[in-house]
Amino acid sequence: MKKTTIVHIVLLSAIVLLVGLAAYRLISWNMGSDPEANIEQVDPSEFDVEVMDMIIPMDSSRLDGHEQGEEITILCLGNNPFSDDRSEKGLSQLIGQKTKGRMINASFPNSSSAFKYYPMDPNYPMDHFSLPSIANALLISDYGNLYGAANYMDNPDAYIVGVQALETVDMNAIDVIVIMYDSTDYNNGTPCTNEAVPEDPMAFTGGIAFFLDVVNQNWPHIRTFVMTPTYAQYMDANGKLYSGTTKDIGNGPLPFYVENEVGAVVGKGCSVIDNYYGTINEDNYKEYMTDHMHYNDKGREVLADRIAEVINKAAVVTSSGDEG
Repeated sequence: MKKTTIVHIVLLSAIVLLVGLAAYRLISWNMGSDPEANIEQVDPSEFDVEVMDMIIPMDSSRLDGHEQGEEITILCLGNNPFSDDRSEKGLSQLIGQKTKGRMINASFPNSSSAFKYYPMDPNYPMDHFSLPSIANALLISDYGNLYGAANYMDNPDAYIVGVQALETVDMNAIDVIVIMYDSTDYNNGTPCTNEAVPEDPMAFTGGIAFFLDVVNQNWPHIRTFVMTPTYAQYMDANGKLYSGTTKDIGNGPLPFYVENEVGAVVGKGCSVIDNYYGTINEDNYKEYMTDHMHYNDKGREVLADRIAEVINKAAVVTSSGDEG
């Protein structure tokens, strides 16, 4: 047999082998189950995750004309992390115990950071409890629309107690605002962000940015801390659960919301606490959650520990450019 013929046979054999291997891999890939299920089999602990806390120093020039009392006054805004339990074991009161602060819990169950409709639809009273609506109510000290909307909710008392708390607020006497929304906006399919309009009140990050603008412009002495959602699961209409880490229902998975929230808050010169990677995550959530998105007593305790540590370390009154 000629040498050239042998070479051709070897090359042909190699090509056949490569094609066969590629075909095998393609068939194996196509025979796999749901790709999302394969992703969920990966152990997240195999990867290094960096916590995205961003603590912004308070410029002392913003405190001109503001006198802090012997104890700090902290206003808590958000939804279920604060509203599920208003007792001594609740998140707001735990923060107060750990910071020795005077707490005002003006949270609303199942509310979101963003409007669903804008202008608001009178047939959707929940929008009155969103963060942009709260900003407007605080700005004009008028809570009539919130009281009216509460009467249309399934459990009016759960909303009225939050409105009553807002009525007690003197924004000039508030030292710190702590904001926390859970995965409600993600679960509702609220758009995460509007890059063209960062303060779009119909986007998750836009609702927060809208509120922070109102506070910064009108009460610059207030130091605002935003706590991100923790890990949570998405429940579909049939009750099936999916990991928020990988499930995208149209606007990105839950980490996408968290990452954009961090950017939006820091962009307004405010501080953010990353709970998704730094507090309750995909590895430990069963210890701290009662279901796919609500917290038990231990969960509220660790959330309170995280924010209280930050508040206690970062002095409310600081020198310009210095962190206390």
